[in-house]
Amino acid sequence: MKIEQNSLRTNRMKTPFIDIQPFFSWCLSPDDMEEQKQFCVEINREGGETVWSSDWREGADNSIEVPDTCALEACTQYRWRLKVLGQNGGADSAEAAFSTGKRGTPWKGIWITGAECTKPDEVKQAVYVRRAFCASKPRRAVLYIAGLGYFQASINGRRVGDDYLSTAYTAYDKRVLYRAYDVTELVEEGENAIGVVLGNGFYNCFTKDPWQTATAPWRAVPKLLCELQLDGPDGREVIASDARWDSVPGPIQFNGIRHGEVYDARLENPGWDLPGYANAAQPVRQTLDPGALLQLMEMEPIRVRQKYSPVRRWKSGDVWIYDIGQDISGIANITFYGPRGSTYSIRYSDRLNDDGSLNLDSLNSFIENYCFQTDTYTKGTDAPETWHASFAYYGMQYIEVTSPQEEPLGLEDIEAWALCNDFEDRGVFRTSDAVINGVQHMAVSSVTACCLNTMASDTVREKSSWTGDTGLTCEQMLYNFGAEQFFVKWMQDLRDSQRPGGGMPCIVPSPGWGYNSITGPDWCNPMYEVPWDVYMATGDIRVLAENYDALLRHCAYMRAMAVDEIVKYGLGDWCAPFDGPSLYVNMTKFKCPVEVSDTAFRYAAVCAAERWAGLLGRSQDEACLHAEAESIRAAFRKHFYDKQKNHVAGDCQSSTAMMLYYGFAEHDEIPGLVQRLSELIDAKNGHLDFGVLGMKSVLNVLGQYGLVKKALQMIAAPDYPSYRYWLDQGATTLWECWNGNGSHCHHMFSDVSAFFYKYVGGILPMAPGYREILLRPAINCGIAEVECRVKTVLGTVECSYIAQEDGVAIHIAVPHGATATLVLPHETNRVLAPGTYDFLTH
Repeated sequence: MKIEQNSLRTNRMKTPFIDIQPFFSWCLSPDDMEEQKQFCVEINREGGETVWSSDWREGADNSIEVPDTCALEACTQYRWRLKVLGQNGGADSAEAAFSTGKRGTPWKGIWITGAECTKPDEVKQAVYVRRAFCASKPRRAVLYIAGLGYFQASINGRRVGDDYLSTAYTAYDKRVLYRAYDVTELVEEGENAIGVVLGNGFYNCFTKDPWQTATAPWRAVPKLLCELQLDGPDGREVIASDARWDSVPGPIQFNGIRHGEVYDARLENPGWDLPGYANAAQPVRQTLDPGALLQLMEMEPIRVRQKYSPVRRWKSGDVWIYDIGQDISGIANITFYGPRGSTYSIRYSDRLNDDGSLNLDSLNSFIENYCFQTDTYTKGTDAPETWHASFAYYGMQYIEVTSPQEEPLGLEDIEAWALCNDFEDRGVFRTSDAVINGVQHMAVSSVTACCLNTMASDTVREKSSWTGDTGLTCEQMLYNFGAEQFFVKWMQDLRDSQRPGGGMPCIVPSPGWGYNSITGPDWCNPMYEVPWDVYMATGDIRVLAENYDALLRHCAYMRAMAVDEIVKYGLGDWCAPFDGPSLYVNMTKFKCPVEVSDTAFRYAAVCAAERWAGLLGRSQDEACLHAEAESIRAAFRKHFYDKQKNHVAGDCQSSTAMMLYYGFAEHDEIPGLVQRLSELIDAKNGHLDFGVLGMKSVLNVLGQYGLVKKALQMIAAPDYPSYRYWLDQGATTLWECWNGNGSHCHHMFSDVSAFFYKYVGGILPMAPGYREILLRPAINCGIAEVECRVKTVLGTVECSYIAQEDGVAIHIAVPHGATATLVLPHETNRVLAPGTYDFLTH
């Protein structure tokens, strides 16, 4: 038997730094289907003794949690070794590494800031601080660092890490996520220097906007806490942030997360982060500790996901517009020409006016001060210079350049870098249908554009994480990406935002806005949806335990808001099709009554809490929650369901599907309600008529009850409103509104991708961690060829098919540790053990 190469994970990551107790996982190679009989895990100090062993354990488990009795030391490197024995006598072993962070031990550094940083409103420039030190060449060097809002560090003039926009956005007065970097290769024998640049980010966000970011309770001047630990033959030396650091000037004269950067290369300070720097400097200031819990960031950081060169350019008035051909979030790496002092202005957007000029009107109207998505660069020499922003990112497909030169920049002079948290690609869904492939591309591209240490709702206007959007997106993300740690962090943000009585805002982290309006049971759905999706993807019940108490508080809050078990204070089926501009009054023109959707989401939350209580052994809670759920169900049926007419209140696609999807219908009522939903779609000439809440229910109901072909026809309808309509308008990402108003990069309609995996490809986990899988390929859906596979925690699941003259050829792969049930039309269900299978069916 064989362990799959490169499958070993610590806390679901490769060679990470961790603060919490480790848990290990692995996959067995699909090339050798011998099943695992026994396994053993050992932890060794790097280059030293064994500190823990699981001893040999029986079973096919592919994960193990290290108990608290294994007392790992802080700031230490470890290796772990996996040994497995197979049912037939085969054996294999593999190793991986991890390192511990501070693990709650005291920091030797203090929080420092620039010499002149006293008032947040006055700090628009980046802050540059440095420290020179002398050291022997270390055996190992690790930098532990928190820079608020963002930081970039360098040692001896070489950049630390390849990530962007760190420190991660959190409620900084409650939790700060520090980073750890192995910098052994950067530290030299003898004289050294460390430099750190601090940007404002969301920590010192001075934007006057509707979301109150300028009055956030955490807001303060940018600041730094760090320790550079140098391990050598004589022990450990620590270079910490303290009064021995210097504050120096630098070229970033302005930076704002919603605004952009002003960079004056004439003010560059050569050698500022190198040893031997002798220019004028001022002592740093000690500044206030944010007062937050310091935790190591245990998720994949933001890195460059892909690079795009412009595909065309054109002149618009006095400026040039460059089209990169794909809507992204990121930065532009641009080469500038002309003499010293030449100043360029760069603006970014995902929309154009009819005349081809850049359109920012519907977006920057939310910003009341300073520029919007704009960079300014002033050259420092007469030679070509290349630059990109450091402390901002931009939603863009189009880049407008105002140049002092007659000759425009060439296409080769601009490269757009798409930024995204660096999680692994896990899923593949491709078909022979170009429209369906295009919709899948839009969904995936929207998500990757919006994952920047939080689940931003859009890439341009807000850059905030709307809660309901994330709950609607999570399931498809876990089909497409290894985003589990990303969501663990996001759920911590959600819990940090919850008030003691259970109320939650509609954006997280919240600077104080969103608690008292446009939030309700609907937009609070991720409190149960996200943990459950992660649990089903991983089988790790800890994610339910971590969020259980918060879910109970949420249920209690809804209970207090209910009248006769009915609740009505949410946002509703947001962005159903409407005519006209994307004003609030139009976005709320939906047919599903708010009390229907709110009560459905309340019921779903209480049912989830009941289910979690059972899994966590909370039997008394389980009984109380069951009674509450039954009472809500009865009230929903009483208030909203007319059995004689077979109508749900609103008599629309969304409300009808919600009654089915959330389980309000009795068994004998289901066929009639499914038929009614089909009729409502037919009444719209096969078009969708739902918003983001209805999307989840309608697509799932059509998939569950065998109407996949109807759903695909609705998705691919050739005219408005449909996903195809967006494609035909040139969209490369999902839009906010079906008619094209609003943002052109929103992820909230992306659950269509989960529909593809579950009901077209037909892969659906039926037990946590894909231990049991339902394979139900839609071979009669009208698509000739489908390739569908997901790399799960057990290994790769595949369900692909091709229509041939003599039938449909189906290829199946079931990983070690799983069983699958294959369901095909007019055939007896087949239970499949791990292995690969090929079938021909008619």
